[in-house]
Parts: sequence; structure tokens; C-alpha cells
Amino acid sequence: MANKKPVQLEFEKYQHGASAARLLASEDSARYAPSALEVLAGKKGLNLGEEALGFVRGTQASEEGVKTAINVYAGKFEEKRGKYSPAQLVDWYNPILGGLGADSRNKIANYLGKYKESLQDIRDNVNDALNTLDKKAKKGKFTQTQINLAQDILKKYQEVLNVLGILDNYKFETLRPDAVDAARKQDLENLASRL
Repeated sequence: MANKKPVQLEFEKYQHGASAARLLASEDSARYAPSALEVLAGKKGLNLGEEALGFVRGTQASEEGVKTAINVYAGKFEEKRGKYSPAQLVDWYNPILGGLGADSRNKIANYLGKYKESLQDIRDNVNDALNTLDKKAKKGKFTQTQINLAQDILKKYQEVLNVLGILDNYKFETLRPDAVDAARKQDLENLASRL
């Protein structure tokens, strides 16, 4: 079977923005979040070319600038990715599935393939179900049929969201080295300039 180049998904160019958000949320890795924005601006992200320097300097001018840029691009990532179904994300996850046996890879791919609705539709359905099941909302506002339907929706989607969460954790770990490498280069350039 010939190796075909994977199709770039619309959200991939923003993935380092989402990675920056995850890094910022981690006490141990927060220092790499600005570097993830550098990667976002470069060839592995938005590919801003000469404009990347201005983007990076502008966002890193203040802690608030970093947080704003992270929120904007992590949001764009989630918005764009939300248009895809779990079935359509299999290629995006392939790099982290690479070391698995064929049976395990196929089982995960087939499981995701069962879900044709978009991630945003899944999230919306889960949020609606959670609102229905909220103890405050339950008091007389919903029929038992509506409550049962909400429970069924949660059963249907909770596992796929958990599977996607696990896959996302490993996928974002594959992006972390890009941010660490960008930070390493900057830190060592700064060190060399002081010597």
C-alpha cells in the first residue's frame, strides 16, 4: 500500500494554540506556553513568514498578551475541530497510534468511526443532557421521559468523549517538544549573548 500524504485538517494550523493553553494550565510547563505561540506563528502553524516576528513580539509583550493570544487560538482550534466528527479525526490521531498493534489501532479507529456527528454536536448534546439532569433543573421542570433521554445521551457520548480526551492528551504531548525546542533555542541564544 502506497504511503499517501495525510490531508491537512482545517484545525491543525491552530493546534499549537491549543497546546499553548494546555501548557499554560500546567504549573510545570507554563513557561513553554509563549514558545508554543512561536511555533503557532511559524511553519508548523499559521506560517506567518516575516510577520511571525511581529506576532511573537506582540503577544509576548505582556503576560496578558500571551494569555489573550492563547485564548484566541485555542478557541479557534476548538471551533474548527468542532466541525469534525470523531470518525474524521482518526488520521489526526494516527501518529500516536503508530506503536500499537494492528488490532488495537483498528479497534480504536473503528470505535471512533461509529460517530458521524460533529464534535460540536456531541458537546451540545452532552451539555443539554447535563442541564436536564442538573438537580436544580430537575425539580419539576423536566418529565421523566426527558430525564431518561438525557441519561441515554450521556451514556451514548460520555465514553467517546473520554476516549477523545485520552487520545488528545497523547496527541498534545507530541506537540510539546516543539514548544520546548523553541524555548531551548531562545534561552540558549540569550545565554550565549551574555557570555
